Amino acid sequence: MIKEIIKINNLSKKFYDGNNQISILKDVNFSIAKGDIISISGPSGSGKSTFLNILGLLDSYFEGEYQFLNRNIKSLNIKDKNSIRNQSIGFVHQFFHLIPELNVLENVLLPHLINHDKYKTSLDTAKEILINFNLRDRMHANTNILSGGEQQRVAIARALINNPEMIIADEMTGNLDKKTADSVFDFFLEKIKHNKQTLIYVTHNNHYAKKANNLYQISQQQLIRYQ
Repeated sequence: MIKEIIKINNLSKKFYDGNNQISILKDVNFSIAKGDIISISGPSGSGKSTFLNILGLLDSYFEGEYQFLNRNIKSLNIKDKNSIRNQSIGFVHQFFHLIPELNVLENVLLPHLINHDKYKTSLDTAKEILINFNLRDRMHANTNILSGGEQQRVAIARALINNPEMIIADEMTGNLDKKTADSVFDFFLEKIKHNKQTLIYVTHNNHYAKKANNLYQISQQQLIRYQ
C-alpha cells in the first residue's frame, strides 16, 4: 500500500507578463500521506489556487519534482494525467461547477460513468451516495432550483463518487452564508474522515483551517507549516 500520496521537491512556479518574470512559488517542499487532512491559508494572490492546480495535475508548467502515487508527473502525457485525475482526485470548488443541462443524479453519476463505462452500475452508485447525502428527494431536480448548500452537497457527492485517493477543495464554502457554510463544511469533513480519505483544502476562514490535522500558509512564495 502506498502511504505517501504526494511528494514535492524544490517546486517553483513563475509567470511572465511581457518581459517581466513573476515568481509565485519558490523552492517548495511538501508531502502528503494517506489520510492527511491539510489546510492552506494565506492572503489573496499568494499562490494558493495555483498550488492546488499543480497538485490536481491541472498545471504542469513548473520547476522541480512532483510525484503523485509514486509517478513523476512531468513524465506523463495528457491522457495519463486525465486518467489519474478522474480516478484518484476529487475536486470541490467555490462555485459548484454543476452542469445545468443535467439533473442532480446525472451530474453525480457522470464521473463514475466516464471511469467505468457501465451505466447501471454508475446509476446505482450515484443513487446510493445521494441518499447518503440526504438528497433522495432532489435526485431528479434541476440543479438551478437547489439552495446553495444543496448544490455544494451535490458537488461534494460528485467529487467523492469514484472514491478518489485525494480530494482537493478550493474555498468550498466561499459562496455560502455562514450558517450554511458551517453545516456543509462539517458534513464534508465528516464524510472525508469516515472514508479515511486524504484532503487538502484552501480557506480564508481561520476556524475552518484549524479543523485540519496539518496547517500550512503560503506567504512570500513559501509554503510554511505552522502546526
